[in-house]
Amino acid sequence: MPSAEAAGASAGPSLLDVDIGGTFTDAFVVLDGRRATGKSLTTHADLSDGMIAAIGEAARRLGCDPADAFAAADAVKYSTTVGTNALIERTGPKVGLITTAGQEDTVHVARSRSWADGMPLEVQIDRTRAQRPDDLVPRSLRVGVRERIDCFGEVLMPLSTDDVLAAVDHLVRQGVRAIAVCLAWSFMNPAHERQVAEIVRREYPDSVLGRCPVLLSSEVAPRLDEYRRSITTILSAFLAPDTEQHVIDLGDRLRALGCRKPLLVARNIGGVASPSRTTALHLLGSGPVAGLAGAAVAARDYGLDRVITADMGGTSFDVGLVIDGQDRNYEFDPVIDRWRVHLPVIANYSIGAGGGSIAHLTDTGELRVGPRSAGSMPGPACYSQGGAEPTVTDADVVLGFIDPDRFLGGAMPLSRRRAERALARRIADPLGIDVAEAALRVRRLIDGVMGQEIYRQTALEGHDPRDFTMFAFGGAGPVHAAAIAGYADVHTVATFPHGSEFNAYGVATMGVMQTYERTRMVQLFDGEAHTDETDAFNSVVRSLIELAERDMAEEGFGMDSVTLRLELDMNYGGQHHTVRLESPRLLLEGSDDAAAVCDAFNEVFAAAYGEGSIHPYGGILVQLFRLVAGASGYQLSGRANGARSAAKPERPASGADGSEKDHRAGALSGRGEQPGHTVREVCWPGAGPVETPVYDRAALADGFSAEGPALMEDVDTTVAVPPGWTYTLDEHRTGWLTTEAAT
Repeated sequence: MPSAEAAGASAGPSLLDVDIGGTFTDAFVVLDGRRATGKSLTTHADLSDGMIAAIGEAARRLGCDPADAFAAADAVKYSTTVGTNALIERTGPKVGLITTAGQEDTVHVARSRSWADGMPLEVQIDRTRAQRPDDLVPRSLRVGVRERIDCFGEVLMPLSTDDVLAAVDHLVRQGVRAIAVCLAWSFMNPAHERQVAEIVRREYPDSVLGRCPVLLSSEVAPRLDEYRRSITTILSAFLAPDTEQHVIDLGDRLRALGCRKPLLVARNIGGVASPSRTTALHLLGSGPVAGLAGAAVAARDYGLDRVITADMGGTSFDVGLVIDGQDRNYEFDPVIDRWRVHLPVIANYSIGAGGGSIAHLTDTGELRVGPRSAGSMPGPACYSQGGAEPTVTDADVVLGFIDPDRFLGGAMPLSRRRAERALARRIADPLGIDVAEAALRVRRLIDGVMGQEIYRQTALEGHDPRDFTMFAFGGAGPVHAAAIAGYADVHTVATFPHGSEFNAYGVATMGVMQTYERTRMVQLFDGEAHTDETDAFNSVVRSLIELAERDMAEEGFGMDSVTLRLELDMNYGGQHHTVRLESPRLLLEGSDDAAAVCDAFNEVFAAAYGEGSIHPYGGILVQLFRLVAGASGYQLSGRANGARSAAKPERPASGADGSEKDHRAGALSGRGEQPGHTVREVCWPGAGPVETPVYDRAALADGFSAEGPALMEDVDTTVAVPPGWTYTLDEHRTGWLTTEAAT
């Protein structure tokens, strides 16, 4: 992609960054300050094949032999979908659970709301249609052992070694490949869980049992709530064998290619880390979180404090919020597949709506699009790889938004005839309409679904979507961005020169990060005075800092280059609901520091629920400590799109009077002359077939502007500019879509 290589970019670390999606694998490569992107179809049989192919393509664009790129890399970082299919299809390994005797049925009883968790919204509303998810661990593989630790961490009954030996022997005979250990109150005192792990490893070493991961809840999720702690540990164990094997094989393959530097993986809790400091559960949804990280950099570059991301790839559509330049908006009660888990996941909302989403008719003749996807194999019908079901991409080809001869710069020609045939057979003929009308209905429906999702998620967070700028990326994002924004009531959209590979760029911006949690109740205010609980507070924080020192040392960082951030979940006495805040103090030296933390909590609570809602007289308590340790070194910073200037871009003026509007951004150098363009017929929703100018985006001058309808074609995507919208290209090669409703 011509614009991906940054002219004059400052030299920094040489990075190979990859995002593996459901349809395509994208690479963002930085070598000696020069940048390029690469793309390949995701190779589900062996994800590393597509990863290496994408890196190789990017290296060749920089005139570099792929072998030299691997040898020169300071780090290889990637986000992966490994494990996702195993969870969806329940094809993972047998997992055994060792728990406290009498608690074997906790994960089966679950919670009443779990019947609807992870189900479509209509099922969550009408729970008579909900179904309990199948147990990941059947009753025969849930074994209890005699032991007891109380809520203060005191041992009431020592762990029975004989019980542990019998339990492990039973599980091994049943053929388990991973063991989850979740004992009552182990997050207060992990001694018994550690004893179980020691016994398993002593009695059944790898030479006897093979690689059988043993995961402890006190390490995976050291938090209150036994059910979710158990489920989180079980899910991690369920995904661990295949994930660990994939990472080991990938590391071996990278070394064989000449790479001698660390392999780091992106995580859904933010940042990257070595595989040894990562659980399999951290990898689920890491790609969209990487996109959020990249969006946060771009938001800071442009001085935007309200950004919503619209990542439309081949398989899914992901929405996230960047507030005040930060992507650290945690999901308080995350659901993975069908289970609520204890994991500090960065909030990101995904629906089955992408370019590969399949359009179909229900039994009653109602048109639906998604959530099923054609994936990379066979892919949409127009891919000519055996797919026979119509998809969103097929509709875009039929309507003229995608040029079949220029898809991926012409490297992957598409078949309009196959797209038309699939739409005719499955949609148009059964409904008695022509193919173009069928394609229009598919496009309108998917755009409306995605726009509604953006509006819903923004409103649920208490925001007005009109205050936001949308960052549209993913291969299909710019094609649908303006239409989605129209349904969401968003008036300004940014598109990027490497938007199709934006998540891979996001991986490049992620620094090494570790997160540590611990449940401890510490009262800082008793309703009358600030209590002297500094020792209890500091004891927890120091124990977390010790873990950070250990892990960061293994990552190659001294604590002098590590930043620490303490986050607290706090509540008023007598109230169950907690509010999360960043603590103004890492350690407390006295009542003044305790007061500062309480004041910060009051402010956050008032901002969320109103000034009249604060109630310090009931007491103020800390329920959960979370320490975030971060370090840079394998991280790209600055211009989000490989810009040619390091200067902070200025916002463009808008409106007839030239006044600035907060919802627009971008350094405009005026309206450049329009270059030559081609014309083709595009069927725009609401406007019908229109002879539409088509521009080569890479050839456009800085400051170029055009009124819709128009198309801006690039190697890896197309920006659709509908009637009523304006497209402007700034000097950093960011394309801004705006509509008159914004002025």
